[in-house]
Amino acid sequence: TADGGGSAAATANATTTTTAAIGEEESTAPQDPLPKKLRETVNKRLTNDCIMIILISIIVFLIVQSDVFQQAYPYIDMVLWITALFIGFILHYMLPQMRKEYPWKAIAAPMLKSNEHGQFEVHKPAVVMWWEKFLVWAVTIEKSVLYPCIFLSAVYQDKSVFSSLFGLLGGSLTMSICLLKCLRICYSDCSRQFVILLLSILMFQYNPLTRSINNLDPNFSRASPFLLDYFLTSIFVQKLVELYLKCQFVITYAAPHQINWGSPFHAFAQPFSVPHSAMLLLQAAVSSALSSPLNPFLGSTIFLCSYARPVKFWERSYNTKRVDNSNTRLSSQVEMRNPGADDNNLNSIFYEHLTRSLQHSLAGDIMLGRWGEVQQGDFFFLASDHLNCLVHIIELGNGLCTFQVRGLEFRGTYCHQREVEAISEGVEDDEGCCCCDPGHLPGVLSLNAALSQRWLAWEVSAVKYVLEGYSISDNLAQSMLQLFDLRKRLVSYYIKSIIYYTVRSPKLKDWLASPTIREAINNTANKNFVDLDPLFNSNIDEDFDFRVSGITRSSFCNIYLSWIQYCARMRDRNLASGRDSDLVSLCLALSLLGRRALGAAGHNALSTMEFFLVGLYSLFKGDFRITSV
Repeated sequence: TADGGGSAAATANATTTTTAAIGEEESTAPQDPLPKKLRETVNKRLTNDCIMIILISIIVFLIVQSDVFQQAYPYIDMVLWITALFIGFILHYMLPQMRKEYPWKAIAAPMLKSNEHGQFEVHKPAVVMWWEKFLVWAVTIEKSVLYPCIFLSAVYQDKSVFSSLFGLLGGSLTMSICLLKCLRICYSDCSRQFVILLLSILMFQYNPLTRSINNLDPNFSRASPFLLDYFLTSIFVQKLVELYLKCQFVITYAAPHQINWGSPFHAFAQPFSVPHSAMLLLQAAVSSALSSPLNPFLGSTIFLCSYARPVKFWERSYNTKRVDNSNTRLSSQVEMRNPGADDNNLNSIFYEHLTRSLQHSLAGDIMLGRWGEVQQGDFFFLASDHLNCLVHIIELGNGLCTFQVRGLEFRGTYCHQREVEAISEGVEDDEGCCCCDPGHLPGVLSLNAALSQRWLAWEVSAVKYVLEGYSISDNLAQSMLQLFDLRKRLVSYYIKSIIYYTVRSPKLKDWLASPTIREAINNTANKNFVDLDPLFNSNIDEDFDFRVSGITRSSFCNIYLSWIQYCARMRDRNLASGRDSDLVSLCLALSLLGRRALGAAGHNALSTMEFFLVGLYSLFKGDFRITSV
């Protein structure tokens, strides 16, 4: 079964750029900050663990030597159990239900709303509310103080019981394994510990004849060690919850009123699955015990138990890599054999950024309870306008979360559209009750809406979940560059970029001293030089000379000489950059070359909008096919 995630608000532009000074010899490549941050985090965690090991060892030794568990028995166990049950019920049931979009699937709005709940667009990180701070501190005390005291008291009282059942060596080994398992599940997932504690007491300790708890009765000798009971109950609760979720999904999937979205075979096979309901429940129990999935047979309502699989696993390496001119052959870019390459490239960019954002914030948001009660193996659906994806929680630990992002597509499919509609569909205005519309109480869902929420295999955890992402807006180049003035401005920036990278290049002096290059640009040094290529147009070339219908050295200097001299001064004040210098000749020749490359890619028709964009896109891909009309 899958939990429904809320909408991920795209609030920040997270593109990283590196600005290099003109005088630098080489530009510094952008560095990924995550590996360094991970190393620092691991070092701090190891340092903290070393300190805490010594501190906890001293505290535990002093507690055991004080003999407080023996002196306060059985009242200390009673106080610890009642406190753990009460705190667990408040923290892991009441508080998550009050923060849900539809608390108890009956109330129309969250009782504890986040600061961003009523905002249309979020422009800053989510505000940490007081109940989130309370949850973090309370859970930390619960798993670091309360439950370790319960287990330490059990170790103190169950020593003789383990020795009598398994012997001295076997009892020590069994008790150590049970204690390690209990502490591990407590630190990794504290949300179910109060349920495990309650069931372990009721199943192994409660005596219905005397209406008392055996381990708390001083007149009753311990026959069942508490640590072993807790260890077995934790496994039983995990399988029981898995069975409940599978049965809930099967009943929801096979319900008669859900037939409207099924296939014709679904309608045909549904009546025949009713006589096999007992076998279906048996298969659900077996699959829960083996942690194997239930697969619908040909999409029908008949479910078959699949083979057993590990609870946590990676199917294969699905790491998505961005495709650009730095890691792709030019031939594959020019030939465009894959029509969906651009979409896949967009998908990979969003995959990389969304995964990085979740790496920074997911573990903390889970600790703050913004995702609800999260368990290993849960699926969350994040939706934001036209983008949506699945987040698979692989593993949860003490401050650790391993996850996988799946299904993110820049151009969504019909399935994505229906999922977003189902999540964003409000049920607060539904006033139906069976076949009539009597309305509902203020702030409460109607009967039909409450029942419809219970017939879903998913639920909305949060409507406004703030996550750093891209701020997406449609800015069509075709409409933006429709005017000749804007195209002329773009070509002007294009030529200035050529001049900038030419002047700041570390090989500039070698180019100016090369006999081959000097011979090639010698023709442009003439004051009467003019390039009459019909590609040049007065509509898009700012330095076009109407008198000769082409590009002259004089017209080029009138527009771009000041920029050349500025770049030259920023590089070296002694660099010659006069009107008759070789640097100006080189920049003129390269600007003509760049315009010819743009025109050749645009089929020598830059005055037409469509061909201009084709040439622009080809240059970005690195397709340089320079010709002269």
